[in-house]
Amino acid sequence: MLPSAMSKFHKNLFSLKILTMFLCVFFTAVSDGAAEPGKGVLRGKVTINGDKANHAVVALMKKDGSPFAASPMGKTIAQEALQFSPVFSIVTLGSTISFENRDDKIHNVWSRSPTNPFDIGSHLPNTVKQVILKNKGAVSLRCKVHVEMNALIYVSSSPFFSATDKDGHFEIEDIPFGSYEVETWHASLAPKEMGAGRQLIEIAPKTEAVHLAFKSKAGTAKDLSNVAGQNWLPVVEEIRIALAKALSSWQKRRTTSAAGKVMTSQSRLFRGSGLRSAIANTLGEPRAIDHDLRFDQIRKWVQGLSKTPVLEPELKQAIDALVADLKKDVQVFEGL
Repeated sequence: MLPSAMSKFHKNLFSLKILTMFLCVFFTAVSDGAAEPGKGVLRGKVTINGDKANHAVVALMKKDGSPFAASPMGKTIAQEALQFSPVFSIVTLGSTISFENRDDKIHNVWSRSPTNPFDIGSHLPNTVKQVILKNKGAVSLRCKVHVEMNALIYVSSSPFFSATDKDGHFEIEDIPFGSYEVETWHASLAPKEMGAGRQLIEIAPKTEAVHLAFKSKAGTAKDLSNVAGQNWLPVVEEIRIALAKALSSWQKRRTTSAAGKVMTSQSRLFRGSGLRSAIANTLGEPRAIDHDLRFDQIRKWVQGLSKTPVLEPELKQAIDALVADLKKDVQVFEGL
């Protein structure tokens, strides 16, 4: 090769190396942070009464209150070994929940959620039933067959959300730059307490970590997810009617029928509706136990199992007093 040709060849090779280096630097920069231009991250922690809050939901809402266009999700919740799995989930509006019964027993899934109430009925082994959650809020899951089973789904109206870990930390990624309102939900917080903690935040290239601190009157050990925001008076009214029918059967000397109606009012209405759990979580287990004992006493009276026969005025007074105290309890819930 001639010297002039060699010189030209080396110059072209050098130019090619420079171009290659430039492209490498460019694409590295893109992959390291410019792939999502104009997006940031929000990190922080949630505390309640100074304690780390596990399973709190932190979501970003538009400052002007207009809705986000969040895509529905698909979520599977299994019933396995007499438990729901997972016990805590977050989904977006319109998401489909598939309940899979992996046990060899019949189950049931229901919720008294004020925004997404449902009851799938009997759930046979090795079958799947689905529910679409269309509205925002907490959805407490229960099983009428196995009352010890419970779980919770939170339905978010925002696609920008995160759940806190056991240390109260959370992280929300890929947030477009701009102003947002931070909204927090936790099972131990009443609606007014959650509202007091809302705050505005600016998502920028370097957004500072936030500390979301709340005060809970009920305390972090209490679960208000199946209490606050619900109307329990219809349940109390059903209990009143059932006990009135029990009294009528007792007056006609139908003691077996009367006892059955009292047991139904206690097991299906007081316990099965979730009212007992709501009272225990809000007013304390001793209060719930006291109501159970009063149901038991009324049942023993109508069955003729007490040491001394009960008189009608005494029985009627006991029923009226129990119903009146249940009404007082649910009025406390309304103030949450």
